[in-house]
Amino acid sequence: MNFFKILRFLEHGNRTVFGFPKEEQIAYLTRLGEAGDDIDRGYKQYLCQNQLVRPQWKIGLFNVVGALGLPFMLQFFLVKRIFATQGQHIDCLIEKKGMPEVVPSEVREKYHPSEDYEVRSSLCLADLGFCWRLICRAPQHPYFVFKAMMNVARYSQLIRRYSPKTMIQFGEFSFSSSILTDYCHRHGVSHVDVMHGEKLFNIRDAYFHYDECYVWNEHYVKLFTSMKAEPTQFVVAVPPSLKIDEDKYKNPSVYADYKYYLALYDEDTIRQIVDSMSFAAKEGKTVKYRPHPRYSDLDLLKKYVKEDAIELPKEVNIQESVANMGCAVGSFTTVMVQTYISGKQVMMDDVAEKKEYEQLRSLNYILSGDGFDRLSDHQEL
Repeated sequence: MNFFKILRFLEHGNRTVFGFPKEEQIAYLTRLGEAGDDIDRGYKQYLCQNQLVRPQWKIGLFNVVGALGLPFMLQFFLVKRIFATQGQHIDCLIEKKGMPEVVPSEVREKYHPSEDYEVRSSLCLADLGFCWRLICRAPQHPYFVFKAMMNVARYSQLIRRYSPKTMIQFGEFSFSSSILTDYCHRHGVSHVDVMHGEKLFNIRDAYFHYDECYVWNEHYVKLFTSMKAEPTQFVVAVPPSLKIDEDKYKNPSVYADYKYYLALYDEDTIRQIVDSMSFAAKEGKTVKYRPHPRYSDLDLLKKYVKEDAIELPKEVNIQESVANMGCAVGSFTTVMVQTYISGKQVMMDDVAEKKEYEQLRSLNYILSGDGFDRLSDHQEL
């Protein structure tokens, strides 16, 4: 039986954060209260994530799979330790995600992280005591123990083989994150996290604790601490992927006063977007529309926008696009945050994407605050 395929299958159909009102999330956090230690942080984060599981009976199936898999995997990992060999010492191991552009220069200069290592899993007899603590914390949730133990086995082998001083991951969304921090501390290893994607108020990310957690902006410090993440861990550092050198990518031929960054849309939406941007022409300003390379219907866009007002991703890269504009317009797209953190003006679409904007505002999206320009402010009454 392939336990991992079963678990992946069971994860389908869960509700998203947009289907989980913030008021309900806050109420649940209040009921859980403060965490006692890092294992308790992991357990409470696990309980938070269960609130996203739909239908709820799947939690029982997860626990059945965990109960069946736990004794087998414990024995398997203990046997594997017999064959574990010592590798060359590496000061800092960073999770192999293939995303060097999201790692801030401050992290690279401080830790000099390496991806040149082999990922395997095993447990030693001493790890059984740690696993027993997990069982004692949540005997009624064997899936919690099973999944945490799988991650502990990975860290155990890495620490045994490479003797690192620091482990870096991109994993604040994992309920195992705080548990791994506890495990690292028991072996004299520091545990560091690097933010690598946009965040909303989502209790999937509640309670976590690292020695350091690098985030893009002070906004995310407030966001995470409002979800009971450990407050002293945060360091604000902008990664290269969000820093755009305007001078390096300057190209007047692709400049526009406003650029609308499109995502998925239907005909009614694109018609409304184009209509709502008509204010720019009345101000004597230029507008370009940049379709998403995967989600946008280019033929439908051409029905409402002249070709010379369309910026094709295959012709203009995103750095050049952002560097050569006055203001980015759009909704929940990565480029909007990239533009803002690069120090350029942004305008949220609360007209064609009104429902999404209201949802984003309710979930503390960084660009939905009162200090940001909104498209509705430029419409004629």
